[in-house]
Amino acid sequence: QGSVVGPVRVAFSVVSSGDPRARPNLPVAMGWSSKWSQDDWEGPRHRLGMNRAVGVLVDWQHKGGKSFGWIQPIFGLPTDMPQAHSHGGDVYVNHRDIQDPRLGSVVTFVPYVDQQGLGAEECVPRRVLRFCIPRDSNIQLTLPMTEVNPCNTYLTSSIFYPEMEERGVTLRKYLWDIPLTVYELWGAPQDILSAAEELGMFAHPEVEVLTSRNMARQEAQEKLREIGEDELPTVPPYFRFGLSMHDDAPESRRQRLTALLGG
Repeated sequence: QGSVVGPVRVAFSVVSSGDPRARPNLPVAMGWSSKWSQDDWEGPRHRLGMNRAVGVLVDWQHKGGKSFGWIQPIFGLPTDMPQAHSHGGDVYVNHRDIQDPRLGSVVTFVPYVDQQGLGAEECVPRRVLRFCIPRDSNIQLTLPMTEVNPCNTYLTSSIFYPEMEERGVTLRKYLWDIPLTVYELWGAPQDILSAAEELGMFAHPEVEVLTSRNMARQEAQEKLREIGEDELPTVPPYFRFGLSMHDDAPESRRQRLTALLGG
Protein backbone atom coordinates (compact mmCIF):
# COMPACT_ATOMS: atom_id res chain seq x y z
CA GLN A 1 0.00 0.00 0.00
CA GLY A 2 1.61 3.25 -1.13
CA SER A 3 2.24 6.21 1.09
CA VAL A 4 -0.36 8.94 0.85
CA VAL A 5 0.60 12.52 0.15
CA GLY A 6 -2.82 13.58 -1.05
CA PRO A 7 -5.89 12.08 -2.69
CA VAL A 8 -4.38 11.99 -6.16
CA ARG A 9 -2.71 9.09 -7.95
CA VAL A 10 -3.25 6.76 -4.99
CA ALA A 11 -4.53 3.21 -5.32
CA PHE A 12 -6.31 1.47 -2.44
CA SER A 13 -3.70 -1.30 -2.27
CA VAL A 14 -0.91 -3.05 -4.13
CA VAL A 15 -2.91 -3.61 -7.27
CA SER A 16 -6.50 -2.95 -6.30
CA SER A 17 -8.34 -3.08 -3.04
CA GLY A 18 -10.49 -6.15 -2.69
CA ASP A 19 -8.99 -7.92 -5.67
CA PRO A 20 -7.63 -11.09 -4.10
CA ARG A 21 -4.68 -11.67 -6.37
CA ALA A 22 -1.60 -9.53 -6.46
CA ARG A 23 0.99 -10.36 -9.08
CA PRO A 24 1.98 -14.01 -8.38
CA ASN A 25 5.11 -15.75 -9.66
CA LEU A 26 6.05 -13.05 -12.14
CA PRO A 27 8.26 -15.02 -14.55
CA VAL A 28 5.58 -17.72 -14.91
CA ALA A 29 2.66 -15.28 -15.15
CA MET A 30 4.40 -13.19 -17.79
CA GLY A 31 5.88 -16.02 -19.80
CA TRP A 32 9.38 -14.62 -19.33
CA SER A 33 12.38 -16.67 -20.35
CA SER A 34 14.55 -17.83 -17.48
CA LYS A 35 17.34 -15.84 -19.15
CA TRP A 36 15.32 -12.62 -19.25
CA SER A 37 17.07 -9.64 -17.67
CA GLN A 38 16.14 -6.02 -17.22
CA ASP A 39 19.56 -5.19 -18.63
CA ASP A 40 18.44 -6.67 -21.95
CA TRP A 41 15.84 -3.93 -22.29
CA GLU A 42 18.24 -1.45 -23.77
CA GLY A 43 18.33 -0.68 -27.46
CA PRO A 44 16.70 1.36 -30.23
CA ARG A 45 13.11 2.37 -29.57
CA HIS A 46 10.50 2.83 -32.27
CA ARG A 47 7.43 4.80 -31.20
CA LEU A 48 3.99 3.65 -32.26
CA GLY A 49 2.96 7.14 -33.33
CA MET A 50 2.35 9.98 -30.89
CA ASN A 51 -1.03 8.96 -29.50
CA ARG A 52 -0.97 8.20 -25.79
CA ALA A 53 -2.19 4.88 -24.41
CA VAL A 54 -3.67 4.24 -20.96
CA GLY A 55 -2.86 1.51 -18.49
CA VAL A 56 -2.60 0.42 -14.86
CA LEU A 57 0.78 0.07 -13.17
CA VAL A 58 0.52 -3.50 -11.88
CA ASP A 59 4.09 -4.25 -10.84
CA TRP A 60 7.15 -2.32 -9.71
CA GLN A 61 10.57 -3.79 -8.98
CA HIS A 62 12.65 -1.57 -6.69
CA LYS A 63 16.24 -2.10 -7.82
CA GLY A 64 17.82 1.31 -7.29
CA GLY A 65 19.13 2.63 -10.59
CA LYS A 66 17.75 -0.43 -12.37
CA SER A 67 14.15 -0.20 -11.13
CA PHE A 68 11.42 -1.12 -13.60
CA GLY A 69 7.81 -2.18 -13.74
CA TRP A 70 4.92 -3.39 -15.86
CA ILE A 71 1.78 -1.67 -17.09
CA GLN A 72 -1.40 -3.52 -18.03
CA PRO A 73 -2.82 -1.54 -21.00
CA ILE A 74 -6.52 -0.75 -20.89
CA PHE A 75 -6.98 1.61 -23.83
CA GLY A 76 -5.27 2.97 -26.92
CA LEU A 77 -2.75 0.23 -27.63
CA PRO A 78 -2.95 -1.70 -30.93
CA THR A 79 -3.78 -5.36 -30.36
CA ASP A 80 -3.12 -6.54 -33.93
CA MET A 81 0.64 -6.76 -33.55
CA PRO A 82 2.72 -9.71 -32.25
CA GLN A 83 4.36 -7.64 -29.50
CA ALA A 84 0.96 -6.92 -27.94
CA HIS A 85 0.78 -10.51 -26.74
CA SER A 86 4.30 -10.83 -25.37
CA HIS A 87 4.94 -10.80 -21.62
CA GLY A 88 1.32 -11.62 -20.89
CA GLY A 89 0.20 -8.50 -22.74
CA ASP A 90 1.91 -6.19 -20.25
CA VAL A 91 4.09 -3.23 -21.20
CA TYR A 92 7.55 -2.67 -19.77
CA VAL A 93 8.42 0.66 -18.12
CA ASN A 94 11.90 1.73 -17.05
CA HIS A 95 12.43 3.94 -14.00
CA ARG A 96 13.71 6.70 -16.28
CA ASP A 97 10.33 6.85 -18.05
CA ILE A 98 8.04 7.30 -15.04
CA GLN A 99 7.98 9.58 -12.01
CA ASP A 100 6.57 8.62 -8.63
CA PRO A 101 5.41 5.09 -9.60
CA ARG A 102 2.46 3.95 -7.46
CA LEU A 103 1.10 0.46 -7.82
CA GLY A 104 -2.51 0.41 -8.94
CA SER A 105 -2.42 3.91 -10.39
CA VAL A 106 -3.69 4.71 -13.89
CA VAL A 107 -1.07 6.22 -16.20
CA THR A 108 -0.93 7.49 -19.76
CA PHE A 109 2.13 6.74 -21.85
CA VAL A 110 3.65 6.78 -25.31
CA PRO A 111 4.10 3.17 -26.46
CA TYR A 112 7.20 2.02 -28.31
CA VAL A 113 8.66 -1.21 -29.64
CA ASP A 114 12.21 -2.46 -29.24
CA GLN A 115 13.94 -5.82 -29.54
CA GLN A 116 12.29 -7.10 -26.33
CA GLY A 117 8.72 -6.07 -27.13
CA LEU A 118 6.45 -3.25 -26.03
CA GLY A 119 7.60 -0.48 -23.72
CA ALA A 120 6.19 2.74 -22.27
CA GLU A 121 7.84 6.14 -22.16
CA GLU A 122 6.75 9.61 -21.03
CA CYS A 123 4.47 7.99 -18.43
CA VAL A 124 2.17 10.46 -16.69
CA PRO A 125 0.01 9.37 -13.72
CA ARG A 126 -3.62 10.45 -13.73
CA ARG A 127 -5.33 11.93 -10.70
CA VAL A 128 -8.28 10.16 -9.15
CA LEU A 129 -11.60 10.97 -7.52
CA ARG A 130 -13.74 8.25 -5.95
CA PHE A 131 -17.49 8.20 -5.45
CA CYS A 132 -19.68 5.74 -3.57
CA ILE A 133 -23.42 5.16 -3.91
CA PRO A 134 -25.69 2.69 -2.06
CA ARG A 135 -25.86 -0.49 -4.06
CA ASP A 136 -29.65 -0.71 -3.66
CA SER A 137 -30.28 2.91 -4.68
CA ASN A 138 -33.28 3.39 -6.95
CA ILE A 139 -31.58 6.30 -8.71
CA GLN A 140 -29.30 5.18 -11.51
CA LEU A 141 -26.27 6.88 -13.00
CA THR A 142 -26.00 7.60 -16.72
CA LEU A 143 -23.28 5.06 -17.45
CA PRO A 144 -22.01 4.18 -20.95
CA MET A 145 -23.38 0.99 -22.46
CA THR A 146 -20.07 -0.78 -23.10
CA GLU A 147 -18.44 -2.46 -20.10
CA VAL A 148 -15.11 -4.29 -20.37
CA ASN A 149 -12.31 -5.52 -18.16
CA PRO A 150 -9.06 -5.44 -20.15
CA CYS A 151 -7.14 -5.87 -16.88
CA ASN A 152 -8.84 -9.00 -15.55
CA THR A 153 -5.60 -10.80 -14.71
CA TYR A 154 -5.04 -8.33 -11.87
CA LEU A 155 -8.26 -6.40 -11.31
CA THR A 156 -10.67 -9.28 -10.96
CA SER A 157 -13.49 -7.26 -9.39
CA SER A 158 -13.63 -4.30 -11.77
CA ILE A 159 -15.13 -3.13 -15.03
CA PHE A 160 -14.12 -0.19 -17.20
CA TYR A 161 -15.99 2.02 -19.66
CA PRO A 162 -13.83 2.64 -22.75
CA GLU A 163 -16.16 5.30 -24.12
CA MET A 164 -15.02 7.64 -21.33
CA GLU A 165 -11.42 7.45 -22.54
CA GLU A 166 -12.44 9.67 -25.46
CA ARG A 167 -13.08 12.32 -22.81
CA GLY A 168 -9.68 11.81 -21.22
CA VAL A 169 -11.11 9.92 -18.23
CA THR A 170 -10.73 6.33 -17.03
CA LEU A 171 -13.98 5.22 -15.38
CA ARG A 172 -13.73 2.15 -13.19
CA LYS A 173 -16.55 0.47 -11.28
CA TYR A 174 -15.86 -2.01 -8.48
CA LEU A 175 -17.99 -5.15 -8.44
CA TRP A 176 -17.68 -5.96 -4.75
CA ASP A 177 -20.70 -7.59 -3.13
CA ILE A 178 -20.99 -4.94 -0.41
CA PRO A 179 -23.57 -2.24 0.52
CA LEU A 180 -21.79 0.59 -1.33
CA THR A 181 -20.76 0.67 -4.99
CA VAL A 182 -17.47 2.47 -5.61
CA TYR A 183 -16.60 4.34 -8.80
CA GLU A 184 -13.21 5.79 -9.70
CA LEU A 185 -12.61 8.57 -12.22
CA TRP A 186 -8.98 9.03 -13.28
CA GLY A 187 -7.83 11.99 -15.37
CA ALA A 188 -7.11 15.71 -15.30
CA PRO A 189 -9.17 17.58 -12.66
CA GLN A 190 -11.46 19.44 -15.07
CA ASP A 191 -12.02 16.32 -17.19
CA ILE A 192 -12.94 14.34 -14.06
CA LEU A 193 -15.43 16.96 -12.92
CA SER A 194 -17.03 17.25 -16.35
CA ALA A 195 -17.35 13.46 -16.58
CA ALA A 196 -18.81 13.20 -13.06
CA GLU A 197 -21.47 15.75 -13.95
CA GLU A 198 -22.26 13.98 -17.23
CA LEU A 199 -22.62 10.64 -15.44
CA GLY A 200 -25.07 12.11 -12.93
CA MET A 201 -22.79 11.89 -9.89
CA PHE A 202 -23.52 15.43 -8.73
CA ALA A 203 -27.28 15.12 -9.16
CA HIS A 204 -27.47 11.87 -7.17
CA PRO A 205 -28.85 12.63 -3.66
CA GLU A 206 -27.05 9.68 -2.05
CA VAL A 207 -23.60 10.05 -3.61
CA GLU A 208 -20.54 10.63 -1.43
CA VAL A 209 -17.00 11.46 -2.40
CA LEU A 210 -14.51 9.08 -0.80
CA THR A 211 -11.61 10.90 0.76
CA SER A 212 -8.75 10.18 3.12
CA ARG A 213 -8.51 10.95 6.81
CA ASN A 214 -5.93 13.63 6.07
CA MET A 215 -8.07 15.42 3.48
CA ALA A 216 -11.20 15.04 5.61
CA ARG A 217 -9.70 17.34 8.25
CA GLN A 218 -10.02 20.23 5.82
CA GLU A 219 -13.77 19.81 5.35
CA ALA A 220 -16.74 20.96 7.41
CA GLN A 221 -17.66 18.21 9.85
CA GLU A 222 -21.37 18.37 9.01
CA LYS A 223 -20.48 17.37 5.44
CA LEU A 224 -18.45 14.33 6.51
CA ARG A 225 -19.12 10.91 7.89
CA GLU A 226 -16.75 8.10 8.76
CA ILE A 227 -17.96 5.10 6.78
CA GLY A 228 -18.10 1.88 8.78
CA GLU A 229 -16.33 -1.32 7.89
CA ASP A 230 -19.73 -2.99 7.45
CA GLU A 231 -20.42 -0.71 4.46
CA LEU A 232 -16.94 -0.73 2.86
CA PRO A 233 -15.06 -3.73 4.25
CA THR A 234 -12.72 -3.88 1.25
CA VAL A 235 -11.48 -0.29 1.61
CA PRO A 236 -8.74 0.57 4.14
CA PRO A 237 -9.96 2.70 7.10
CA TYR A 238 -7.75 5.61 6.03
CA PHE A 239 -9.93 6.09 2.93
CA ARG A 240 -13.34 5.48 4.50
CA PHE A 241 -14.53 9.07 4.82
CA GLY A 242 -17.58 10.14 2.85
CA LEU A 243 -18.01 13.76 1.78
CA SER A 244 -21.52 14.92 0.91
CA MET A 245 -21.83 17.31 -2.05
CA HIS A 246 -25.42 17.29 -3.28
CA ASP A 247 -26.48 20.41 -1.34
CA ASP A 248 -23.61 22.52 -2.68
CA ALA A 249 -24.04 25.14 -5.38
CA PRO A 250 -22.39 23.98 -8.63
CA GLU A 251 -19.52 26.47 -8.46
CA SER A 252 -18.84 25.73 -4.81
CA ARG A 253 -18.86 22.00 -5.50
CA ARG A 254 -16.38 22.37 -8.35
CA GLN A 255 -14.06 24.45 -6.20
CA ARG A 256 -14.11 21.91 -3.36
CA LEU A 257 -13.50 18.95 -5.65
CA THR A 258 -10.79 20.78 -7.56
CA ALA A 259 -9.07 21.38 -4.24
CA LEU A 260 -9.39 17.68 -3.36
CA LEU A 261 -7.78 16.82 -6.67
CA GLY A 262 -4.92 19.20 -6.04
CA GLY A 263 -5.84 21.27 -9.09
